[in-house]
Amino acid sequence: MKFWTCGPFKEAADKLEMMVFKAEQMRIFMETLEESQKVEELIVSGSLEDKLVASMVKLDIDKKLETLIGIPDGYEEENDEIPREAILESLKDLPEI
Repeated sequence: MKFWTCGPFKEAADKLEMMVFKAEQMRIFMETLEESQKVEELIVSGSLEDKLVASMVKLDIDKKLETLIGIPDGYEEENDEIPREAILESLKDLPEI
């Protein structure tokens, strides 16, 4: 819950919140990189079945890394259309004031 709505205290609270967000984002990024390295090792030295499964998992990890670093995948508009439609639909159900 935020108490400050303006001024230097709000700026400090916003900066703190952003630092926490960036730290969490970096933690997730590092965990994903470690997971990617383990999968790469399986692809190189695993059995045939391990290589197949690791290759499929690698695709998911690559997608997650792209999302974390902000690489567009070309489906942004398609992904945005669904929430936009859901919001408009939920607004229709509100009683008029």
